[in-house]
Amino acid sequence: MRHKVLVCISIALFFAVWHIAAVLMAAPLVLPEPSAVFLRIAELLPQKAFQQAVLSTLARAAKAFAISMCLSLFLGVLIGASENFASLLRFPLSVIKATPVVSIILVALFWFKSSAVPVFVSVLMTLPVLTETIAAGIKSTDRKLLAMSDAYCFSLKQKLLFVYVPSVLPYFFSGMLSSLGLTWKVVVAGEILSLPKNSVGMALQAAKVHLETADVFAWTVTVIALSYICELVFSCYIKKAKKRFQPESLNG
Repeated sequence: MRHKVLVCISIALFFAVWHIAAVLMAAPLVLPEPSAVFLRIAELLPQKAFQQAVLSTLARAAKAFAISMCLSLFLGVLIGASENFASLLRFPLSVIKATPVVSIILVALFWFKSSAVPVFVSVLMTLPVLTETIAAGIKSTDRKLLAMSDAYCFSLKQKLLFVYVPSVLPYFFSGMLSSLGLTWKVVVAGEILSLPKNSVGMALQAAKVHLETADVFAWTVTVIALSYICELVFSCYIKKAKKRFQPESLNG
């Protein structure tokens, strides 16, 4: 209960500061009031163009996240299981992490059509995060448990199910949550520069060009809300997965 109260107080303080700053500035073109932004969201919600843009961006984010998760799982297992693969992939992953997102987006514009750019860039940016967490989970596997599994002649399937999976899952889940938030940011950033049809990024760019600050804030709040909802839903599935695959001692 205390946690929920503190969260509510934090949200109230955030909007109070926003409202006070907007009133003191008295410049809606620079900083609109929260009431104006939420009124604009209410106006946008019934519009078909708004719904199509949100669904298209959601589909791109889901596609990018799924591809990144599959690739990261494959590469993470290789890196975690073999020092040779870890050495081989260390430099490429470091280059990806160090490269600015904008640079990757601009280069990708020459390679792909506008609708594919956000997906490609998002996969590329989230790949090192999730790959390294999976590799760390494999490397953290208790060597005593592995020795015990060898002593009891566990099959490969039993080792994976009872030794490796419980060790990797906490890292995997943590990496997925981090990657999910990053996916939204990168997808929208990619859309702003590549301007695919029916996208939140294109709507943000159009609002900026036409100096519709309330619309910029409205679309931004929408993206934040969607990201929060996705993470909330994903967290629920993660909790169920933990109960199913991990021992009680690891869940507690």
